[in-house]
Amino acid sequence: MNGQARVAHHLSLDEVRMRMSMRGGALALQKWLVIYNAMVDPRPLAQIAVHTGLAEGTVRRIIAEYNAAGPGSLEGEHDRPRGRGKREAGQRAAAL
Repeated sequence: MNGQARVAHHLSLDEVRMRMSMRGGALALQKWLVIYNAMVDPRPLAQIAVHTGLAEGTVRRIIAEYNAAGPGSLEGEHDRPRGRGKREAGQRAAAL
């Protein structure tokens, strides 16, 4: 994906805007913002990365996941922070 970022036409521009406005959370919004930028103004990944405040590799990964798996790849459990499972209150206290 060297050169300009290209996204598959899974959704129309209006549908992407709607999903951006309906998503809660900064991580989901950033992912949709990457897709929106690539649709509106296809340009090098580095420029999209600067515009969205993400690393170039992250932009590349988001676009690749979207192209391969569609809009569902940007939603769901991947938006939650990783590395921390849910603990019961007693387990938290015992860990301290």
